Amino acid sequence: MINVLIVDDEPFIRQGLLLLIDWNALGFQVCGQASNGVQALECIRTMKPDLVISDIKMPEMDGMQLAKIIYEQYGGEMKMVLLSGFYEFEYAKQAIKYQVNDYILKPIVKDELLQVLEAFSKAFMERTEEKRHQEKQEQIVMAQQVQSILLGTADEDTLASIQAAYGDVMKYRCLMIETETEREQLQTDGSLLVEAHMNRNHAGYVLKSFTGEKNRVLHVVTDLLLKREASSLEQYVTRLYTELSQIQGAAIAIYVGKEVDRLEELHESYYSCGKIKSLRFFSAYGPIYYFEHMDTSVFTNQPAGREKQLFDGLIQAIEEQRIEDIRGHAQAVFQFFLEQRIEPGIVGIHLHYLAYTLLGLVNREDTDLNSDEEWMQSTFLQENYAMLSMEENIENLCYFSYICAEKLKERQKWNAMGVLARVEAYIHEHYMENISLKLLGEHFFMNSAYLGQIFKKHYGVSFSDYLNQVRIDEAIRLLRRTDYRVYEIATKVGYRDSDYFINRFEKIKGETPAQYRKRAQTIQSSDSSSCTP
Repeated sequence: MINVLIVDDEPFIRQGLLLLIDWNALGFQVCGQASNGVQALECIRTMKPDLVISDIKMPEMDGMQLAKIIYEQYGGEMKMVLLSGFYEFEYAKQAIKYQVNDYILKPIVKDELLQVLEAFSKAFMERTEEKRHQEKQEQIVMAQQVQSILLGTADEDTLASIQAAYGDVMKYRCLMIETETEREQLQTDGSLLVEAHMNRNHAGYVLKSFTGEKNRVLHVVTDLLLKREASSLEQYVTRLYTELSQIQGAAIAIYVGKEVDRLEELHESYYSCGKIKSLRFFSAYGPIYYFEHMDTSVFTNQPAGREKQLFDGLIQAIEEQRIEDIRGHAQAVFQFFLEQRIEPGIVGIHLHYLAYTLLGLVNREDTDLNSDEEWMQSTFLQENYAMLSMEENIENLCYFSYICAEKLKERQKWNAMGVLARVEAYIHEHYMENISLKLLGEHFFMNSAYLGQIFKKHYGVSFSDYLNQVRIDEAIRLLRRTDYRVYEIATKVGYRDSDYFINRFEKIKGETPAQYRKRAQTIQSSDSSSCTP
């Protein structure tokens, strides 16, 4: 329902509006009434209506003053329709200034009111859907950014963006929550229940597993979250376990990763959850497993030395699309494990690290990776490495690497030919407007920093340089073909400051607009005279 507040100093007008139409049938409900602007503001603060229908002439605070305050305090979030016994042009001008939706003359005609409300309802639903879509896209981008942090592949812009959202956090941990059942449908249903419960009842980021496990949900816990909950870590995790066990038909296990001091170290906490899981059967604890309670001396934080070099070689071959080299790199990885006689459980940890890194590589180019079932059910992600022969493991790693290379190629091509093509078209259509990377990011539902990076990579110049070139090209056309003054051309091609326009023009063309026009006219006159019989 769309909430409406009716404001008029005459009670019979308010009552008449209530009875004039069937508000509920139109999808509206009158949430309150007020007799002047002051009362209306009190109602607005408590009721948060979507639409305010107000008379203009009222004591204490009139409708136009109310419109001004609503415009200044709520911007476009709250809309307004004004009522008046007579039409005045000055009122109409002010109404436009304060973005009033409509202006209805008294006595109010039912059909006119219905027309206004139906138009408002349509626009409201479109705005609501657009806002919902934008929020969903922002959530996808945010989830992708947190994933890249967990994988250790985040760039500085991503870290800065998420750090701003976290604020003054000093401590971070990753929790890995798993539904323990062999039945695949119960795994999927269980993780969905966990995710829904966490999103409803717990602050902090909650993510689905991005490495193919259907029974896994990830949760980031911070010192500020624990402070708000007035809980120690153990109290918080125990309460969480109790809640999730009550809504689940299967057992729950929670792996509490190690504590880290910086956001860019959060991938270590995530990686440590996998270590804990691999050692759980050697632990007397459970079903909650803390990193600090486990003997993890058998591990290093990440593959290091020779194995790290081998992994980097495979990753680079995938990035550079050197398909013919992938098998050789995969064989070298497993040959190293064989020569070093590395225990199978440790091999599994290292291969998971490699898998997460490859997923992170492709995931930077894709906002909906989890929707691709073939991709997420790859044998490499699902198999128990210790139960396979070396040849089978090499074959699985090769196949997974080929998929990564193909996915990466598809995403890069899509970015270059899809979004960037639409961005380019938008720039050429709207260059005269005040456009920016932030605006383009919102319009195309992309992170503005990431958009700027792929734009520069594809076009070889920054967004601002490209935009300036488009504007200067159009300015050249106007200088040659019209008599507009330089300051008029500056405005027409999108520059609000003519001096800045002249400086940009001179920097790109090596001469001022006036000098260019004079030279172009001289050349044109010369060409015309040479063609005269």
